[in-house]
Amino acid sequence: GLAACTVLMVLFGFIVWRALQRAFDESDHFIQLAASGLAVMFGLQAVINIAVSLSLMPAKGMTLPFVSYGGSSMLALALTVGMLFALTRERFPGYRRY
Repeated sequence: GLAACTVLMVLFGFIVWRALQRAFDESDHFIQLAASGLAVMFGLQAVINIAVSLSLMPAKGMTLPFVSYGGSSMLALALTVGMLFALTRERFPGYRRY
């Protein structure tokens, strides 16, 4: 259990770290705040679920992102990651935001 949780924490930590890195590379402050908020929400949900499975916290009923079964949770996380991708995507050099 501990080894699997460690691997999952490293994986989720890497995803959040890359998302925060991409968010802070943006020049628009709204994109920085929105993308970092989505990344932290994703990581916090993973941390809470793993802490509950290790009996470090009382049960909260949160699912593990993209691992635990749950239709509404999967849809919400897919929309969250899609929004994160949309906010931090690479734009071609001539693109101007209005």
